Amino acid sequence: MMARTLVWLLLLLNVLYWSWAQGWLLPYGFGPLSQREPQRLAQQILPDAITLVSQADARRNPVAVAPEELLCLQTGLLDAAQVGALRPYLASAWPADSWVFEPAPGARLRLPALNAALQARVPEFSTVVPDVVFETCPEPEAKP
Repeated sequence: MMARTLVWLLLLLNVLYWSWAQGWLLPYGFGPLSQREPQRLAQQILPDAITLVSQADARRNPVAVAPEELLCLQTGLLDAAQVGALRPYLASAWPADSWVFEPAPGARLRLPALNAALQARVPEFSTVVPDVVFETCPEPEAKP
């Protein structure tokens, strides 16, 4: 008698759990929490532009990525006050490998490999040293 009651109780609990898991008890205020994230769907940028391909297709048709175009800029000759104003700004706000001061009779700031993101930041220099002017770097001379 006790075993029969236990079997019926377990069967009833299983049916209740299954109903809860399927969401059939949601109208009565019982059910699992929804696991949807509609805000992520709203943040997608061009989701239709993604194409899934098999690994074999990816090996047969590799995607050619164009190298990012880099630009080299340099200033005219700078005096000690301009160098003193630029050096702390560059050390704190620019990547260390993106700039160099070249000694000359004066000093010259050289930005040897600017990607698009750093090129967009070049106008910031006018807030540090208003009269700084950039020009493209001369082509290196070919050695015979």
